[in-house]
Amino acid sequence: MSRLKKHNDNLKKWGLTENPFRATPPDDPEKLAQIFHGRDQVLDIAIPTLYEGRNILIRGAWGIGKTALIFNLINQLQQEVAEINEKMLVLYLSSIPGDSSSEFYRALLLGIADSLADKDTEARDIANTLLGYSIQRPKTTTEGQVKLGIISFGKRQELSSTQVSPTDNIDPYPLLIRLLGKAEDIYSRVVIAIDDFDKKDAIVVQTILESSLDLFRMGKYRGFVMTGRGFTDLQESTLKALGIFSEDIHLEPMSQDDLKQIMINYLNSAKNEQQNDTHPFTETVTNLITEYAQGIPRQLNVICEKVLRKAASQNYETIDETAFNTIWSSLQKEFTHQLSPQFRHFLYVAHEAGGLSEDISDAILDKLDALTYVELLPQFKTMEEQGLLIRQEDERGFRFLPSPLFQHQLVAEAEEES
Repeated sequence: MSRLKKHNDNLKKWGLTENPFRATPPDDPEKLAQIFHGRDQVLDIAIPTLYEGRNILIRGAWGIGKTALIFNLINQLQQEVAEINEKMLVLYLSSIPGDSSSEFYRALLLGIADSLADKDTEARDIANTLLGYSIQRPKTTTEGQVKLGIISFGKRQELSSTQVSPTDNIDPYPLLIRLLGKAEDIYSRVVIAIDDFDKKDAIVVQTILESSLDLFRMGKYRGFVMTGRGFTDLQESTLKALGIFSEDIHLEPMSQDDLKQIMINYLNSAKNEQQNDTHPFTETVTNLITEYAQGIPRQLNVICEKVLRKAASQNYETIDETAFNTIWSSLQKEFTHQLSPQFRHFLYVAHEAGGLSEDISDAILDKLDALTYVELLPQFKTMEEQGLLIRQEDERGFRFLPSPLFQHQLVAEAEEES
């Protein structure tokens, strides 16, 4: 029997049409609504706040579910506004290109212009010009009088020199403010969601926040919702001083019960018959996986995806503790061996120290060949984005812990052999 046939036959045996687990959430509203769970208190705050034209900052660790929340938020908002028969433009920007505030304004201007192109001549002219970027539109939907656009950006191919952008030689900011005013006239209410705002350079973020008061504070029914992992102390003080955000929402790690329900929801999304359990995972294995995920939904999905794939390919009847331990050991070995020597050493030191935080000792700094904790932060960020480190937060601050997929014993054994 071929590998693929064995894999598919086992999925069918478990009542699954596919392996449903993915590291990133789906952008399809119906699919997302099926798997989304928790954060009801956040939605209770965020939906009326945005409807009132106020700004929200949503932040939390890598993989905590910011993108899933913001997708679900704008989809729920779209439906609820349509139910009361009001006009609203909801725009989700999955990425903002560029390294300057003017590029940020230009990209935002292009997104607004594209959404208004069928209703306003100036907007259509801007959307049809170069502006440095092209737009990809994964999805645009309409609920009644409410338009939802999901947009990402890419570099546009060079056009003929006879085609000139109205923002090539002038500041795009006044155009952006004017077009937002037109959007409010057409739709009455405008909501703009910007994901991972703090991925930009800290100085760029600082400049945008300080120079964009008209953008973030003007407009009675214009609200922004932004996500980010965290901001510098200087950015924090700027946010508070400028009063840009009406709500500052921090997403906490999820409970094991919530993570279990997410597992159930994902599995049901690939089943013809809905069940209230995590079959083919047993209860014991479910508890192990939700513990290893450390409250991070993306870590849960990564673990479930890998374990389910191996179990399906190895012809297990169910994923019980015996099967899981065999698979888990294999996954840890593969994960650890695929790391560069530098990352393996970094994670080993983090494990031995019980995590890495601002109270790092001089001895640990020496092992990591660093003079200060701040010097290590770019490395933390890179490793967090790759799922190697998991950031936990408590009253003492942040602590970075190795992913449970990392098997420190393999590193220790290699060091002993050498």
